[in-house]
Amino acid sequence: MKIFKIASLLLIGATFAVTSAFAQGMGQQQMPDVPTSEDVSEEELNKVIDTITEIEPIQVQLNSDMQEVIQSQNISIQRFQQLMQAMQNPQMAQQVEITEEERQKIQEIQPELSELQMKAQEQMVQKIQENGMNMQRYQAIMMGAQQDQELMTRLQTALQDSTSGEG
Repeated sequence: MKIFKIASLLLIGATFAVTSAFAQGMGQQQMPDVPTSEDVSEEELNKVIDTITEIEPIQVQLNSDMQEVIQSQNISIQRFQQLMQAMQNPQMAQQVEITEEERQKIQEIQPELSELQMKAQEQMVQKIQENGMNMQRYQAIMMGAQQDQELMTRLQTALQDSTSGEG
């Protein structure tokens, strides 16, 4: 159970890092320098761990709020995901039938979903800053963990140590 929690916390952190990077600079092709394990001090690692654990409840609340909005339109979460993928991927759109009613429902809830995401993102950025980091460095470390197995292992171990008191 703890392994699942650790993996999901890291995934939340990574997802946030990636979506933030895209949201901030779709036009900018330059990615931040991705650090390896050697580039991340223990102090910095601890800041990342503190941030991840503080971001988790925000992400959980966001997912819950978004599900509520989607289900209020009588659309299942699975169907919503299918529709969104089809709308974003022309090749998949040919495989998924989207009714006019579904298209309308999606357009109606999009602004509310975007607003929920923006509010959550602002809270997450605030947590990152409160933990003494800046957005770029946090994102870089999270991306680095995806590419450097040693850094990922250090993050997982530190996160496991920090959550071992919880149950």
